[in-house]
Amino acid sequence: MDSNAALRAEFHALSLSISRQKLLLNEMQARLKNLQAQLDSVVYPVLTLPPEIISEIFVHCLPDKRKLDVVNPDEAPLLLMHVCSPWRQIAIATPQLWSTFEFTGTKKSFNIVDIAETWFNRASKRELSVKLHGALVGTTDLARFLPILQRHTQEMRSLEISLHWAQLTLIDSPLDCVRLQKVTIEVLGGAPGNSPLMFANVSLLREVSLGGLPISCVALPWSRITKFTGARFRIAECLEALRAMPNLMECAFATTWNALDAVALSHQHIQHLTLFRSEAGAEEADCPQLLGFVTLPALKALVVGGVFDFEDALDSFLSRSAVQLQKLIVHPPGHDHRPVKLRLSDPFFALGLVELQIYGPNKDFVADLLDLLAEDANKLPRLQGLFFRGCESRNAAGALLEKAAIPITKRRHLTGCTQLQSFHVVSKTDAELFTSTSHLENLAPYRKLKESGMDIYIGTEDASDV
Repeated sequence: MDSNAALRAEFHALSLSISRQKLLLNEMQARLKNLQAQLDSVVYPVLTLPPEIISEIFVHCLPDKRKLDVVNPDEAPLLLMHVCSPWRQIAIATPQLWSTFEFTGTKKSFNIVDIAETWFNRASKRELSVKLHGALVGTTDLARFLPILQRHTQEMRSLEISLHWAQLTLIDSPLDCVRLQKVTIEVLGGAPGNSPLMFANVSLLREVSLGGLPISCVALPWSRITKFTGARFRIAECLEALRAMPNLMECAFATTWNALDAVALSHQHIQHLTLFRSEAGAEEADCPQLLGFVTLPALKALVVGGVFDFEDALDSFLSRSAVQLQKLIVHPPGHDHRPVKLRLSDPFFALGLVELQIYGPNKDFVADLLDLLAEDANKLPRLQGLFFRGCESRNAAGALLEKAAIPITKRRHLTGCTQLQSFHVVSKTDAELFTSTSHLENLAPYRKLKESGMDIYIGTEDASDV
């Protein structure tokens, strides 16, 4: 009997406890309902804005560079559509949010056909920027996608395609691109064939970039092009491109050393030339050798990047093409830590350079250059800016600064030439390492130059110590 009584007592106590908890739960639910009612009555300032203002805010939420492609729920515009129903409607009704279509194909790709149809329709005939990268989702889906793309080519302002050549050949009719201003085509694999890609009504097109295929593989009004980039081009293909574009003003090439059938030329309008190293063709890169085949009397800026052993080609080129050259930038391959130096020759010193930038400079070369500039106003007489970037270490930057202080000060006050206005030394080393006593002593003459009005920057890309 005692045992039964104990069980009944425990049962009764537990029942009372449950009743109390239910009562507390009811009270909390009532409080929650009351709080929700109060929250519902709160007027959020953003919700009082007119849809037009919210729409403009949405446009500024678009990422400058996407992590994946447009099919990313963590970025605008898809992110904005998941906040609330009014925002979803505003986003759908804002064509600017849908004017860029960037799709990167993977083995687990979303359905590009449905996505593109929805995206282009929401853009409502606005100018489009279209980017297609990778293998997409296979030939079948690509063949279904292309008719959708072709229906909207007249809205395209910019088109960027990186595909296998076999996929590019599926574009078997001319793309009618009346608004097109810029086109980029890169072949990811396969040998380009004889049937060129066709474009129609591209009177506004001025900028073209090709990777892995010569200009003969793309039918365009080449004579109108003013800006061109060619990656993985043979020397002869570069020269073919230059001949086909007499109005070209700015160009960039990543070349491979193959000068068979290369015939030198003179181009009268090119003002900016960049020679760079394409990662895809790095093992065969020999960009500066193009300089041996061209004469560019109107050239104002030259960038030589990603290579070494170009002094002979550069000297020969400068003697023919440096009449108007104002800016020279030289930097080594990213994987190579050999210091960069130039040949201090008569053609070099006769240049009318206003700006000279060298990445990863050789400290002895810098010392020789500055000593000559400090003593002779006829060497680079128009020079206003000297920029040495990418110094590998604190010691390298410190040694350069120690040798540069006196000649830079002399050149600053030298008569008979343009006054030096800017001097920068930028190191890869973290800023906190630039705190030694010797480094601070090296900075003293540069502080005086800065106080005199000279543009002095010494430090890392993030901060200057002066």
